[in-house]
Amino acid sequence: MRLVVHDGETAERVRRFDEHRGGGVPVDVIVSENGAGAAVVRLLQAAGDPPLGVIARSEAEAFAAVEAGADDACVAEDLDLPHYIAFLDRVDLRARQRREAENRRAAAAHSEKLAALGTVVAGVAHEVNNPLAIVIMLVEMIRGAVEPLLQGQNEVFRLAQRGSLATAEEVQRLAAMMQTGSSSSEVLASFADASGSLSTIQAIVRDLRIFARAQDDEKDDAVFLPDLIDHVLRVAGAHLKVIATIERDFGGDLPILRLPRSRIAQVLTNLLINAAHAIAETKRDTHRVRISLRCDTEALAISISDTGPGIPPEIIERIFDPFFTTKSSEATSGGTGLGLSISRSILQAIGGDLVVESVHGQGATFIAFVPVAGRVVTSEPQKRTREPVPEAPKRASVLVIDDDETLLRTFATALRGRFHVLLASEGQEAIDLIVSGSKPDALLCDVSMPVVDGPHFYRWLLENRPSLVDHTVFMSANVDGDVASEFATALGKPLLEKPMSREQLIAVLERATGAPR
Repeated sequence: MRLVVHDGETAERVRRFDEHRGGGVPVDVIVSENGAGAAVVRLLQAAGDPPLGVIARSEAEAFAAVEAGADDACVAEDLDLPHYIAFLDRVDLRARQRREAENRRAAAAHSEKLAALGTVVAGVAHEVNNPLAIVIMLVEMIRGAVEPLLQGQNEVFRLAQRGSLATAEEVQRLAAMMQTGSSSSEVLASFADASGSLSTIQAIVRDLRIFARAQDDEKDDAVFLPDLIDHVLRVAGAHLKVIATIERDFGGDLPILRLPRSRIAQVLTNLLINAAHAIAETKRDTHRVRISLRCDTEALAISISDTGPGIPPEIIERIFDPFFTTKSSEATSGGTGLGLSISRSILQAIGGDLVVESVHGQGATFIAFVPVAGRVVTSEPQKRTREPVPEAPKRASVLVIDDDETLLRTFATALRGRFHVLLASEGQEAIDLIVSGSKPDALLCDVSMPVVDGPHFYRWLLENRPSLVDHTVFMSANVDGDVASEFATALGKPLLEKPMSREQLIAVLERATGAPR
């Protein structure tokens, strides 16, 4: 609580009162010798959200202070200890009422924005889906007409070799088919690519609807959180994918839960946008955002970690307060300070919570706790959502371990689209990930690293995760070096030598994961 007084004598009297009132809300006394007028109050009120009271010279000055924005004001002449304690109680009460009113206004404004977004998304869906339906059907019709001809191309060649092309029309058709210089497999692959792109557009339009239904009265739906995270990343994570490597670290046996889909999507979006803004404020050779899912009998935890600047200890307790923001207008076009507050409110409304862990200068981790009790969907028919999205082939997960951050970023880029990639800068970080519940399908590990190197990590795998040993590929930039060659001999299989081609890397990892080409 802040109290503005008009002279040092009054400030000293307030300090004596504080000594006798026996604790409670701490008071910050600010002396304004020019008077606690409207200009001073406005300046202080703009500086933050704590309760603000004014002890003025006169009733007129007290009235001006309240009119300018103070929570309450009194006259110094009538102030004794009982009146002072009652005054502090009034300031605290009216500050709480002010914040509640601000929250209600913010919630109403946010609801109006969501309603407007719903209208826009509905219009976009209508305008895009109609022509998209035409294009999809035309592509399927053309493919249906062309595919038999392409599949019969080999038969035409065989007829030509036997001299069985009896008519000029058949010769002309053969020439026309070969004019493009494309094989039948290439043409069919192009049709497959076109169909995949159209399906992606269709899925994005469908995913946009998630953000149009975030209303307080939204009914619970069957939600599989890995799928919802993919949907949110597809719509809201485009900028994040450009500036950082996104790591998906999903534990096994995750349940399908009954949740307000749009509200949870709103929480995920807010946290990912915060991560993008944090990363934009920090210059590093490479940035990473890790999205992890862990589940026990009480809650499913969604953690989103970034490599931004972290949160200073002195403000970490305030970041969930409404309207509190650390975002600079130059870097991020400003921030309303409502995203984290609204996200925590959404989670608390369903019995969960939102917490933060941060080491200043090393990034932050936000953890959203979603309750499990009474929300698990067990019957098979309910596992389908209201609007099923065409599922992409399931990707294998690969954990890459190397102490060169730039090389880690390059590996992640090279493997993107083929695998879900987790990154660790040395063996101990990889061990911590596996112990915490990460379940990679394969591991790619450098031999020479600080602290826990390749041989030490291999011994840990043998003792603690022997099932991963046959799915681990070791690599080295110096396979002829003493450590690497001795390790390769003990390992009984060759090391992958740096540098390697992307094709070679993918082929090795496909064998390690057992994934088909």
